Amino acid sequence: MKLTPLRIYAIKLAMFSTVLGYMALDLFVFEGPMHTFLHDRERLRTSELAAEVYGEPITLGQLERFTTEQNTLAGRVVDDPARRAGMIMALVRDNLLRLRARYNDKKLPDCRKAAEEIVNSLETRAENEQDFTAQLAGQGYTRRSFTEKMAVRMRQQVLLEKAVQDVSEVDNAAIAAHYKQVRDELTIPASRPLRHIFLATEGADAQAVKNRAELLLKRLEAGEDFGTLAREASEDDRSAPLGGNLDIIHDNGTFPLPELMIFDDTALPAGTPTLTQSRWGWHILLAGPITPPYTPSLDECRESLRTAIISAQRELGVNAWFKGAIKEGFKQKRIIIHAK
Repeated sequence: MKLTPLRIYAIKLAMFSTVLGYMALDLFVFEGPMHTFLHDRERLRTSELAAEVYGEPITLGQLERFTTEQNTLAGRVVDDPARRAGMIMALVRDNLLRLRARYNDKKLPDCRKAAEEIVNSLETRAENEQDFTAQLAGQGYTRRSFTEKMAVRMRQQVLLEKAVQDVSEVDNAAIAAHYKQVRDELTIPASRPLRHIFLATEGADAQAVKNRAELLLKRLEAGEDFGTLAREASEDDRSAPLGGNLDIIHDNGTFPLPELMIFDDTALPAGTPTLTQSRWGWHILLAGPITPPYTPSLDECRESLRTAIISAQRELGVNAWFKGAIKEGFKQKRIIIHAK
């Protein structure tokens, strides 16, 4: 029997329909071999992922490297599991910003020419072009990929600048209001210069140490130079080479020996060597005059307050941008967290 084109088409359609029907039954009804194969591959894939951001994977390896890097910068030796979620979200933010800058925001400048200029400038610091290429290769880049990365970073900066473009100015009324709120925090506490000659009593005969301190005080009262005597006799290894200098001490409660009454000018008169005892031993203190507390005026700190307010508002603006972008990603199920 001769097959007409129409009959051949009908046979092909029937075979195609049969195959599709089998696949549908396998995948959704009987959960047969194809269902098992695909889902096993999906489980294997997601088991290696920390998160996905608009289809871009963040692997557990990336998370581990990033966490190690952040712990090193923070001075931590052991990873804190409670920070794991924060590390994941930090990587989500980075990937989201990169994807938005690279693909989504068509209003951003290309930045490629500016990136090429930066790369050319970096090349001038190398011995020659081959040396520069080798340096890039050592970091896993070609010249092209490094230029592209620089261009994307510049686009990211432009993107974030757009998010905070409305907070680049602060009027004087806002600065004055902020000054009233933080005025007390701006106060510089009382201060005075301080030097000492220290004799430790730990592991020594306390009376003998006191007697020695009294002899040193008499030598000072007789006119010997304080710095010279401190270098000769003081047991404070840090200040002795500096002539007993402890620098400027502020009345902010952080001085390590509060029992010495540093800012009581009747107990410790300026310019007069004074013998006093702490829990560590005996000190001959030589203090300078007390500079009283000082609160700068609004005019004196206006510009620094302006800078601080703008910086804080820009940070809030950037955080708000990320919050909105991440919320949108979760809502659309385009940001998926796999790691727990």
